[in-house]
Amino acid sequence: DKPYDKFVTEMLTANAPNTNWMPDAAASGFLTRWHITGTTMYNVNHEDTADEIIVNASRIFLGINYQCISCHGGKGFLEKVSLDLTPKKRADFWAMSAFFGKTRVRVVTYQDRYTVTEDGAGYDTKGWSQVRLQRDGTGAIHPTFSLSGEKADLSKPLRPQFARMLTTHPQFARATVNLIWKQFFGLGIVDPVDSFDMARQDPKAQLPQPWTCQPTNNDLLNALAADFAANKFSLRQLMRTVARSSAYQLSSRFDGEWKEAYTPYFARHYVRQLTAEQLHDAICQATQVFGDYKRKDWTYDTPLTPVRFWTEAASPEDISNGEAKGFLRTFGQANREQFDRQPGGSVLQAMMLMNNPFVTKRVQAAQGSFVEQLVKSNKTNDEVVEALYLATLSRYPLAAEKELALSWLVKDRKEGAEDLHWGLLNKLDFVFNY
Repeated sequence: DKPYDKFVTEMLTANAPNTNWMPDAAASGFLTRWHITGTTMYNVNHEDTADEIIVNASRIFLGINYQCISCHGGKGFLEKVSLDLTPKKRADFWAMSAFFGKTRVRVVTYQDRYTVTEDGAGYDTKGWSQVRLQRDGTGAIHPTFSLSGEKADLSKPLRPQFARMLTTHPQFARATVNLIWKQFFGLGIVDPVDSFDMARQDPKAQLPQPWTCQPTNNDLLNALAADFAANKFSLRQLMRTVARSSAYQLSSRFDGEWKEAYTPYFARHYVRQLTAEQLHDAICQATQVFGDYKRKDWTYDTPLTPVRFWTEAASPEDISNGEAKGFLRTFGQANREQFDRQPGGSVLQAMMLMNNPFVTKRVQAAQGSFVEQLVKSNKTNDEVVEALYLATLSRYPLAAEKELALSWLVKDRKEGAEDLHWGLLNKLDFVFNY
Protein backbone atom coordinates (compact mmCIF):
# COMPACT_ATOMS: atom_id res chain seq x y z
CA ASP A 1 0.00 0.00 0.00
CA LYS A 2 2.53 2.55 -1.17
CA PRO A 3 1.33 6.12 -0.43
CA TYR A 4 -0.31 7.39 -3.58
CA ASP A 5 1.53 10.73 -3.50
CA LYS A 6 4.83 8.83 -3.47
CA PHE A 7 3.61 6.51 -6.23
CA VAL A 8 2.69 9.47 -8.45
CA THR A 9 5.94 11.27 -7.64
CA GLU A 10 7.96 8.25 -8.72
CA MET A 11 6.15 8.11 -12.05
CA LEU A 12 6.58 11.81 -12.74
CA THR A 13 10.26 11.94 -11.77
CA ALA A 14 11.50 8.58 -13.11
CA ASN A 15 14.52 8.36 -15.38
CA ALA A 16 15.29 5.31 -17.49
CA PRO A 17 18.78 5.63 -18.96
CA ASN A 18 18.96 1.84 -19.44
CA THR A 19 16.03 0.24 -21.27
CA ASN A 20 16.89 -3.24 -19.98
CA TRP A 21 16.40 -2.34 -16.30
CA MET A 22 12.71 -2.93 -15.79
CA PRO A 23 12.16 -1.06 -12.47
CA ASP A 24 13.33 2.14 -14.17
CA ALA A 25 11.46 1.36 -17.37
CA ALA A 26 8.28 0.51 -15.47
CA ALA A 27 8.30 3.70 -13.39
CA SER A 28 8.94 5.83 -16.45
CA GLY A 29 6.11 4.19 -18.39
CA PHE A 30 3.74 7.04 -17.55
CA LEU A 31 6.08 9.48 -19.29
CA THR A 32 6.95 7.33 -22.29
CA ARG A 33 3.34 6.43 -22.92
CA TRP A 34 2.57 10.01 -23.92
CA HIS A 35 5.50 10.52 -26.29
CA ILE A 36 4.65 12.07 -29.65
CA THR A 37 6.51 10.63 -32.61
CA GLY A 38 8.18 13.16 -34.87
CA THR A 39 8.99 12.80 -38.54
CA THR A 40 10.12 9.17 -38.11
CA MET A 41 9.27 6.44 -35.60
CA TYR A 42 12.67 6.94 -33.93
CA ASN A 43 12.24 10.69 -33.57
CA VAL A 44 10.25 12.20 -30.67
CA ASN A 45 8.76 15.70 -30.79
CA HIS A 46 10.11 17.26 -27.60
CA GLU A 47 7.55 20.00 -26.92
CA ASP A 48 4.55 17.91 -28.01
CA THR A 49 5.64 15.17 -25.63
CA ALA A 50 5.90 17.63 -22.73
CA ASP A 51 2.43 18.93 -23.63
CA GLU A 52 0.95 15.42 -23.64
CA ILE A 53 2.50 14.61 -20.27
CA ILE A 54 0.98 17.73 -18.72
CA VAL A 55 -2.43 17.21 -20.33
CA ASN A 56 -2.63 13.68 -18.99
CA ALA A 57 -0.97 14.24 -15.62
CA SER A 58 -3.42 17.08 -14.96
CA ARG A 59 -6.38 15.07 -16.23
CA ILE A 60 -5.59 11.95 -14.19
CA PHE A 61 -4.08 13.41 -11.00
CA LEU A 62 -5.94 16.74 -10.77
CA GLY A 63 -9.14 15.97 -12.67
CA ILE A 64 -8.60 19.02 -14.90
CA ASN A 65 -8.57 18.79 -18.69
CA TYR A 66 -6.19 21.32 -20.26
CA GLN A 67 -6.49 19.82 -23.74
CA CYS A 68 -8.27 22.85 -25.24
CA ILE A 69 -5.84 25.49 -23.99
CA SER A 70 -2.91 23.37 -25.17
CA CYS A 71 -3.84 24.61 -28.67
CA HIS A 72 -5.48 28.00 -28.10
CA GLY A 73 -6.73 30.36 -25.42
CA GLY A 74 -10.00 29.63 -23.70
CA LYS A 75 -11.79 32.84 -24.70
CA GLY A 76 -14.27 32.23 -27.49
CA PHE A 77 -14.15 28.47 -26.98
CA LEU A 78 -14.76 27.48 -23.37
CA GLU A 79 -17.45 29.89 -22.13
CA LYS A 80 -20.00 27.07 -21.99
CA VAL A 81 -17.53 24.49 -20.68
CA SER A 82 -15.40 25.96 -17.89
CA LEU A 83 -15.48 29.25 -16.00
CA ASP A 84 -11.94 28.65 -14.79
CA LEU A 85 -10.35 27.87 -18.15
CA THR A 86 -12.17 30.50 -20.23
CA PRO A 87 -9.71 33.34 -19.43
CA LYS A 88 -6.62 31.11 -19.64
CA LYS A 89 -4.04 31.69 -22.35
CA ARG A 90 -2.04 29.11 -24.24
CA ALA A 91 1.03 30.54 -22.53
CA ASP A 92 -0.44 29.45 -19.17
CA PHE A 93 -0.39 25.90 -20.47
CA TRP A 94 3.14 26.24 -21.84
CA ALA A 95 4.29 27.32 -18.39
CA MET A 96 3.07 23.98 -17.05
CA SER A 97 4.65 22.02 -19.89
CA ALA A 98 7.95 23.75 -19.18
CA PHE A 99 8.34 21.57 -16.06
CA PHE A 100 9.11 18.77 -18.54
CA GLY A 101 11.28 20.88 -20.85
CA LYS A 102 14.44 19.17 -19.63
CA THR A 103 12.89 15.70 -19.92
CA ARG A 104 13.99 13.86 -23.03
CA VAL A 105 12.21 10.70 -24.21
CA ARG A 106 14.03 8.68 -26.85
CA VAL A 107 12.87 5.67 -28.85
CA VAL A 108 15.50 2.93 -28.71
CA THR A 109 15.66 0.33 -31.52
CA TYR A 110 11.89 -0.22 -31.65
CA GLN A 111 8.68 1.18 -30.28
CA ASP A 112 8.39 -0.58 -26.91
CA ARG A 113 11.83 0.45 -25.63
CA TYR A 114 12.55 4.01 -24.55
CA THR A 115 15.00 5.97 -22.48
CA VAL A 116 14.03 8.90 -20.27
CA THR A 117 16.77 11.32 -19.29
CA GLU A 118 17.01 14.86 -17.93
CA ASP A 119 19.25 16.40 -20.59
CA GLY A 120 16.69 18.19 -22.74
CA ALA A 121 17.21 21.71 -24.03
CA GLY A 122 14.16 23.15 -22.27
CA TYR A 123 10.67 23.99 -23.49
CA ASP A 124 10.61 26.20 -26.58
CA THR A 125 7.34 28.10 -27.10
CA LYS A 126 8.36 28.48 -30.75
CA GLY A 127 8.93 24.75 -31.20
CA TRP A 128 7.30 23.03 -34.17
CA SER A 129 4.22 20.92 -33.37
CA GLN A 130 3.30 17.59 -34.89
CA VAL A 131 -0.20 17.39 -33.39
CA ARG A 132 -1.26 20.90 -32.34
CA LEU A 133 -1.65 24.35 -33.81
CA GLN A 134 1.83 25.74 -34.39
CA ARG A 135 3.30 27.52 -31.38
CA ASP A 136 3.68 31.27 -31.66
CA GLY A 137 5.62 32.06 -28.51
CA THR A 138 8.88 33.92 -28.08
CA GLY A 139 11.14 31.13 -26.79
CA ALA A 140 11.77 30.01 -23.23
CA ILE A 141 9.10 30.31 -20.53
CA HIS A 142 9.35 30.05 -16.74
CA PRO A 143 7.77 26.83 -15.38
CA THR A 144 4.73 27.80 -13.31
CA PHE A 145 2.15 25.60 -11.56
CA SER A 146 -1.24 26.82 -12.74
CA LEU A 147 -3.33 26.08 -9.63
CA SER A 148 -1.10 27.96 -7.19
CA GLY A 149 0.94 30.28 -9.39
CA GLU A 150 4.13 28.93 -7.81
CA LYS A 151 7.16 29.32 -10.05
CA ALA A 152 9.93 26.75 -10.29
CA ASP A 153 13.41 27.31 -8.89
CA LEU A 154 15.49 27.06 -12.06
CA SER A 155 18.59 26.09 -10.09
CA LYS A 156 16.95 22.78 -9.09
CA PRO A 157 15.56 19.81 -11.07
CA LEU A 158 12.13 20.70 -12.42
CA ARG A 159 10.16 17.45 -12.30
CA PRO A 160 10.53 16.89 -8.52
CA GLN A 161 9.23 20.43 -8.01
CA PHE A 162 6.24 19.76 -10.24
CA ALA A 163 5.51 16.48 -8.43
CA ARG A 164 5.64 18.26 -5.07
CA MET A 165 3.36 21.09 -6.22
CA LEU A 166 0.88 18.61 -7.69
CA THR A 167 0.71 16.12 -4.81
CA THR A 168 0.57 18.75 -2.05
CA HIS A 169 -2.21 20.77 -3.67
CA PRO A 170 -5.66 19.95 -2.19
CA GLN A 171 -7.02 19.24 -5.67
CA PHE A 172 -4.78 16.16 -5.93
CA ALA A 173 -6.60 14.50 -3.03
CA ARG A 174 -10.02 15.69 -4.22
CA ALA A 175 -9.49 14.38 -7.76
CA THR A 176 -8.18 11.05 -6.48
CA VAL A 177 -11.05 10.34 -4.10
CA ASN A 178 -13.51 11.35 -6.82
CA LEU A 179 -11.86 8.89 -9.20
CA ILE A 180 -12.04 6.06 -6.66
CA TRP A 181 -15.65 6.97 -5.84
CA LYS A 182 -16.47 6.68 -9.55
CA GLN A 183 -14.88 3.23 -9.69
CA PHE A 184 -17.10 2.01 -6.86
CA PHE A 185 -20.34 3.76 -7.77
CA GLY A 186 -20.12 4.20 -11.52
CA LEU A 187 -20.72 7.94 -11.02
CA GLY A 188 -18.39 10.56 -9.61
CA ILE A 189 -19.23 13.32 -7.16
CA VAL A 190 -17.89 15.41 -10.03
CA ASP A 191 -18.62 13.63 -13.29
CA PRO A 192 -16.91 13.18 -15.71
CA VAL A 193 -13.99 12.76 -13.33
CA ASP A 194 -11.64 14.83 -15.52
CA SER A 195 -14.00 17.80 -15.85
CA PHE A 196 -13.27 19.77 -12.66
CA ASP A 197 -13.97 23.48 -13.08
CA MET A 198 -11.92 25.10 -10.32
CA ALA A 199 -14.09 28.23 -10.38
CA ARG A 200 -17.15 26.19 -9.34
CA GLN A 201 -15.97 24.26 -6.29
CA ASP A 202 -17.20 26.57 -3.51
CA PRO A 203 -20.96 26.27 -2.81
CA LYS A 204 -20.89 29.75 -1.21
CA ALA A 205 -19.44 31.45 -4.29
CA GLN A 206 -21.62 33.83 -6.30
CA LEU A 207 -21.63 32.35 -9.79
CA PRO A 208 -23.04 33.87 -12.99
CA GLN A 209 -26.16 32.23 -14.36
CA PRO A 210 -26.66 29.43 -15.25
CA TRP A 211 -23.58 28.08 -13.44
CA THR A 212 -23.89 26.19 -10.15
CA CYS A 213 -21.48 24.53 -7.75
CA GLN A 214 -20.04 21.54 -9.58
CA PRO A 215 -19.71 18.79 -6.90
CA THR A 216 -23.06 17.20 -6.07
CA ASN A 217 -21.88 16.91 -2.46
CA ASN A 218 -18.98 19.26 -1.81
CA ASP A 219 -18.80 18.46 1.91
CA LEU A 220 -18.48 14.75 1.18
CA LEU A 221 -15.79 15.33 -1.43
CA ASN A 222 -13.76 17.54 0.90
CA ALA A 223 -14.17 15.17 3.86
CA LEU A 224 -12.99 12.18 1.83
CA ALA A 225 -10.04 14.19 0.50
CA ALA A 226 -9.04 15.34 3.97
CA ASP A 227 -9.26 11.79 5.31
CA PHE A 228 -7.22 10.50 2.36
CA ALA A 229 -4.46 13.02 3.05
CA ALA A 230 -4.58 12.40 6.81
CA ASN A 231 -4.05 8.68 6.17
CA LYS A 232 -0.90 9.39 4.17
CA PHE A 233 -2.65 8.94 0.82
CA SER A 234 -3.40 5.29 1.46
CA LEU A 235 -5.54 3.95 -1.39
CA ARG A 236 -6.33 0.87 0.67
CA GLN A 237 -7.72 2.98 3.50
CA LEU A 238 -9.66 5.14 1.03
CA MET A 239 -11.27 2.11 -0.60
CA ARG A 240 -12.04 0.64 2.82
CA THR A 241 -13.79 3.88 3.80
CA VAL A 242 -15.87 3.94 0.61
CA ALA A 243 -16.76 0.25 0.77
CA ARG A 244 -17.89 0.54 4.40
CA SER A 245 -20.04 3.60 3.75
CA SER A 246 -23.80 3.33 4.06
CA ALA A 247 -24.07 4.76 0.54
CA TYR A 248 -22.12 1.88 -0.97
CA GLN A 249 -23.94 -0.73 1.09
CA LEU A 250 -27.39 0.40 0.00
CA SER A 251 -29.48 -2.05 -2.00
CA SER A 252 -29.79 -1.47 -5.73
CA ARG A 253 -33.52 -1.96 -5.20
CA PHE A 254 -35.38 1.25 -4.43
CA ASP A 255 -38.78 1.00 -2.77
CA GLY A 256 -41.00 3.68 -4.16
CA GLU A 257 -40.93 5.80 -7.29
CA TRP A 258 -37.41 6.46 -8.52
CA LYS A 259 -36.79 9.89 -10.02
CA GLU A 260 -33.81 10.81 -12.16
CA ALA A 261 -33.25 13.83 -9.92
CA TYR A 262 -32.18 11.43 -7.16
CA THR A 263 -29.22 10.12 -9.17
CA PRO A 264 -26.53 12.60 -8.02
CA TYR A 265 -27.35 11.85 -4.38
CA PHE A 266 -26.60 8.10 -4.47
CA ALA A 267 -29.97 7.24 -2.98
CA ARG A 268 -29.52 3.59 -3.97
CA HIS A 269 -26.66 1.38 -5.09
CA TYR A 270 -26.09 1.77 -8.81
CA VAL A 271 -25.64 -1.43 -10.81
CA ARG A 272 -22.21 -1.60 -12.43
CA GLN A 273 -20.92 -4.15 -14.93
CA LEU A 274 -17.63 -5.76 -13.98
CA THR A 275 -14.66 -4.67 -16.05
CA ALA A 276 -13.10 -7.14 -18.46
CA GLU A 277 -10.26 -7.89 -16.07
CA GLN A 278 -12.55 -8.27 -13.06
CA LEU A 279 -14.80 -10.67 -14.95
CA HIS A 280 -11.82 -12.67 -16.21
CA ASP A 281 -10.44 -13.13 -12.69
CA ALA A 282 -13.88 -13.83 -11.20
CA ILE A 283 -14.40 -16.68 -13.69
CA CYS A 284 -10.96 -18.09 -12.89
CA GLN A 285 -11.65 -17.89 -9.16
CA ALA A 286 -15.15 -19.36 -9.35
CA THR A 287 -14.10 -22.29 -11.53
CA GLN A 288 -10.68 -22.82 -9.93
CA VAL A 289 -9.20 -23.09 -13.43
CA PHE A 290 -6.61 -20.36 -13.58
CA GLY A 291 -4.82 -18.64 -16.40
CA ASP A 292 -1.42 -19.76 -17.61
CA TYR A 293 0.14 -16.46 -18.60
CA LYS A 294 3.62 -15.03 -18.59
CA ARG A 295 4.78 -11.69 -17.21
CA LYS A 296 7.98 -9.84 -18.04
CA ASP A 297 10.00 -9.03 -14.93
CA TRP A 298 13.04 -6.92 -14.04
CA THR A 299 14.78 -7.04 -17.40
CA TYR A 300 13.53 -7.79 -20.86
CA ASP A 301 15.89 -10.75 -21.08
CA THR A 302 15.03 -12.70 -17.91
CA PRO A 303 12.72 -15.75 -17.96
CA LEU A 304 9.04 -14.88 -17.91
CA THR A 305 7.18 -15.28 -14.61
CA PRO A 306 4.01 -17.43 -14.75
CA VAL A 307 0.86 -15.76 -13.39
CA ARG A 308 -2.70 -17.03 -12.87
CA PHE A 309 -4.82 -13.86 -12.77
CA TRP A 310 -5.12 -10.92 -15.11
CA THR A 311 -4.44 -8.55 -12.19
CA GLU A 312 -1.00 -10.14 -11.85
CA ALA A 313 -0.09 -9.36 -15.46
CA ALA A 314 1.86 -6.20 -16.21
CA SER A 315 0.52 -5.38 -19.65
CA PRO A 316 -2.37 -6.35 -21.93
CA GLU A 317 0.24 -7.85 -24.23
CA ASP A 318 1.27 -10.32 -21.50
CA ILE A 319 -1.97 -12.18 -22.19
CA SER A 320 -0.92 -14.27 -25.17
CA ASN A 321 -3.68 -16.85 -24.79
CA GLY A 322 -6.06 -16.31 -27.71
CA GLU A 323 -9.22 -17.36 -25.87
CA ALA A 324 -8.53 -15.00 -22.99
CA LYS A 325 -7.40 -12.10 -25.20
CA GLY A 326 -10.54 -12.25 -27.32
CA PHE A 327 -12.69 -12.49 -24.21
CA LEU A 328 -11.03 -9.48 -22.59
CA ARG A 329 -11.25 -7.32 -25.70
CA THR A 330 -14.93 -8.17 -26.17
CA PHE A 331 -15.66 -6.99 -22.64
CA GLY A 332 -14.01 -3.64 -23.28
CA GLN A 333 -10.39 -4.01 -22.26
CA ALA A 334 -8.12 -1.20 -23.45
CA ASN A 335 -4.57 -1.76 -24.65
CA ARG A 336 -3.38 1.57 -23.15
CA GLU A 337 -2.14 2.99 -26.44
CA GLN A 338 -4.46 2.43 -29.39
CA PHE A 339 -7.93 2.44 -27.86
CA ASP A 340 -9.60 3.26 -24.55
CA ARG A 341 -11.75 1.05 -22.37
CA GLN A 342 -15.19 0.50 -23.88
CA PRO A 343 -17.88 0.29 -21.18
CA GLY A 344 -21.34 -1.20 -21.60
CA GLY A 345 -22.85 -4.49 -22.70
CA SER A 346 -23.34 -6.05 -26.11
CA VAL A 347 -24.81 -9.09 -27.83
CA LEU A 348 -21.26 -10.27 -28.52
CA GLN A 349 -20.51 -10.24 -24.80
CA ALA A 350 -23.51 -12.47 -24.11
CA MET A 351 -22.36 -14.85 -26.84
CA MET A 352 -18.86 -14.91 -25.37
CA LEU A 353 -20.17 -15.92 -21.95
CA MET A 354 -22.29 -18.67 -23.45
CA ASN A 355 -19.92 -20.09 -26.07
CA ASN A 356 -16.32 -18.97 -25.64
CA PRO A 357 -13.95 -21.81 -24.66
CA PHE A 358 -12.54 -19.52 -21.97
CA VAL A 359 -15.84 -20.14 -20.15
CA THR A 360 -17.06 -23.49 -21.47
CA LYS A 361 -13.81 -25.37 -20.78
CA ARG A 362 -13.70 -24.09 -17.21
CA VAL A 363 -17.11 -25.48 -16.25
CA GLN A 364 -16.27 -28.97 -17.45
CA ALA A 365 -15.46 -31.65 -14.89
CA ALA A 366 -11.81 -31.65 -15.97
CA GLN A 367 -8.51 -29.81 -15.42
CA GLY A 368 -9.04 -29.96 -11.67
CA SER A 369 -11.97 -27.56 -12.00
CA PHE A 370 -14.25 -26.80 -9.08
CA VAL A 371 -16.99 -28.83 -10.77
CA GLU A 372 -14.66 -31.82 -11.04
CA GLN A 373 -13.68 -31.49 -7.37
CA LEU A 374 -17.32 -31.42 -6.30
CA VAL A 375 -18.48 -34.26 -8.55
CA LYS A 376 -15.72 -36.54 -7.29
CA SER A 377 -16.27 -35.59 -3.65
CA ASN A 378 -18.55 -37.24 -1.11
CA LYS A 379 -20.78 -34.19 -0.98
CA THR A 380 -24.50 -34.67 -1.47
CA ASN A 381 -26.21 -33.07 -4.45
CA ASP A 382 -27.65 -30.48 -2.08
CA GLU A 383 -24.15 -29.58 -0.91
CA VAL A 384 -22.83 -29.46 -4.48
CA VAL A 385 -25.54 -26.99 -5.50
CA GLU A 386 -24.90 -24.79 -2.47
CA ALA A 387 -21.13 -24.89 -3.03
CA LEU A 388 -21.49 -23.76 -6.65
CA TYR A 389 -23.80 -20.90 -5.69
CA LEU A 390 -21.48 -19.74 -2.92
CA ALA A 391 -18.37 -19.93 -5.12
CA THR A 392 -20.01 -18.10 -8.01
CA LEU A 393 -22.62 -15.71 -6.60
CA SER A 394 -21.54 -15.56 -2.94
CA ARG A 395 -25.01 -16.55 -1.77
CA TYR A 396 -27.13 -19.63 -1.14
CA PRO A 397 -29.68 -20.66 -3.78
CA LEU A 398 -33.32 -19.77 -3.32
CA ALA A 399 -35.67 -22.69 -2.77
CA ALA A 400 -36.90 -22.66 -6.38
CA GLU A 401 -33.34 -22.38 -7.69
CA LYS A 402 -32.19 -25.32 -5.61
CA GLU A 403 -35.14 -27.45 -6.70
CA LEU A 404 -34.36 -26.83 -10.38
CA ALA A 405 -30.64 -27.45 -9.95
CA LEU A 406 -31.22 -30.69 -8.07
CA SER A 407 -33.44 -31.97 -10.87
CA TRP A 408 -30.44 -31.64 -13.20
CA LEU A 409 -28.00 -33.37 -10.84
CA VAL A 410 -30.39 -36.25 -10.18
CA LYS A 411 -30.45 -37.07 -13.90
CA ASP A 412 -26.67 -36.84 -14.30
CA ARG A 413 -24.49 -35.52 -11.47
CA LYS A 414 -21.56 -34.57 -13.72
CA GLU A 415 -23.51 -32.93 -16.56
CA GLY A 416 -25.93 -31.35 -14.13
CA ALA A 417 -23.12 -29.71 -12.17
CA GLU A 418 -21.47 -28.51 -15.38
CA ASP A 419 -24.72 -27.03 -16.67
CA LEU A 420 -25.43 -25.38 -13.34
CA HIS A 421 -22.02 -23.73 -13.15
CA TRP A 422 -22.30 -22.54 -16.75
CA GLY A 423 -25.71 -21.07 -15.98
CA LEU A 424 -24.45 -19.29 -12.87
CA LEU A 425 -21.57 -17.70 -14.78
CA ASN A 426 -24.12 -16.35 -17.25
CA LYS A 427 -26.42 -14.82 -14.62
CA LEU A 428 -26.63 -11.06 -14.33
CA ASP A 429 -25.82 -11.55 -10.65
CA PHE A 430 -22.34 -12.69 -11.66
CA VAL A 431 -21.59 -10.18 -14.41
CA PHE A 432 -22.79 -7.11 -12.49
CA ASN A 433 -21.97 -5.51 -9.17
CA TYR A 434 -25.34 -4.57 -7.74
